[in-house]
Amino acid sequence: MNSTYKLFALLIALITFNACNEDPVYYTVEDQPDDMHISASESDIVLKKVRQAAEAITFKWDEVKSPIPTYDSITYAIRLYATDDKANSYTEFMPLGTQRTKTFTTEELNSIIATWVDPGTPLSVTAEVVGTVNNNIKFIKPELSSVKFTVTGYEKFSPYLYIRMTDASGVTKIERLSQRTKGSGVYEKTLNMVPCSYYFSTSSDDSYPAYVSAGAPGDTTLAFVGNGAITEFNNTETGERTIVVDANDNYFDCHIYDIVTPPNGFIRVVGPGCSVGWDLTTAEGLFTISNPRYPYIWSWTGQFNSGREIKLALGSSWSDFFFFAPSAGANPAVNHQLDMYRKQSEGGDVKWKLQSSGKFTFSVCLLRGKLSTSFVATK
Repeated sequence: MNSTYKLFALLIALITFNACNEDPVYYTVEDQPDDMHISASESDIVLKKVRQAAEAITFKWDEVKSPIPTYDSITYAIRLYATDDKANSYTEFMPLGTQRTKTFTTEELNSIIATWVDPGTPLSVTAEVVGTVNNNIKFIKPELSSVKFTVTGYEKFSPYLYIRMTDASGVTKIERLSQRTKGSGVYEKTLNMVPCSYYFSTSSDDSYPAYVSAGAPGDTTLAFVGNGAITEFNNTETGERTIVVDANDNYFDCHIYDIVTPPNGFIRVVGPGCSVGWDLTTAEGLFTISNPRYPYIWSWTGQFNSGREIKLALGSSWSDFFFFAPSAGANPAVNHQLDMYRKQSEGGDVKWKLQSSGKFTFSVCLLRGKLSTSFVATK
């Protein structure tokens, strides 16, 4: 009897052991077959500037077949990306509703690829459409379909602009503005300025074609002239300033900014309140200027941890400059004050303290006299 009990106990133990070592079963979402079969009206396009308003390419696709009989709607979105550089050169998905076709004009397509490749260089581009079955019954994995095509763009914006500044003594000085983001049409230059009149040309050797003042004194609007009279802008400021010219149609203006420049050219978030930790050398926490129109806005998007602290490093050692919180434990989501950078020895180690966990974009505005922060939740 005792032997029988021992054998039974051993059997139960073996069954339990095997059960504990079985691979866990996870829920998986089934991939949907490509029923859309997206197609492109062109396989190889050379864009021409004289045909900016003309249709360049049209994409069409079939309707998604829903795996369930009852649903609310089927909607679509499309995006483009450079086939060989998907991680860095892409558009966001463009919602299309129930529409199953999308056309890009020559100007639209050229504006997209201009930031990815130099004018005149053929580029392989992938168009990807996603179809979503909207319903309240079950989650259905969106269906994807893609097609490749080759496109060659034209030069919409000159690679550089040249500011021509004439001071009170009549001396003219020429400086070159470049594009922070290739093909963006937004030009920038930081230089020492004195009171002067100024305008912009597309050549260092000639005054024309030119971007000049379109309005009354104080108006920032540009006008483009190929010849004839030039109406100049006027500057009354002295010192280091950053000039930004936006040649895009929806802005077409210029501005002069007084920007606080980080002493080593970078800003890095550090501390246990973010995923970077106390690493002063990693590239993970580096802030960037994402919009060339606003070179005074620096941002970093990443994971933040509630109840923990952060500060902004402007160097690679603890004795370097930092942006510190306006007060100990300040919540960056509420308190947007930003004081001038300093060293820890000049006022203490004052850090921000997070009140929420999640993914946020932490931004700083570096306009002199208007220093501030923002802290916004993001996906």
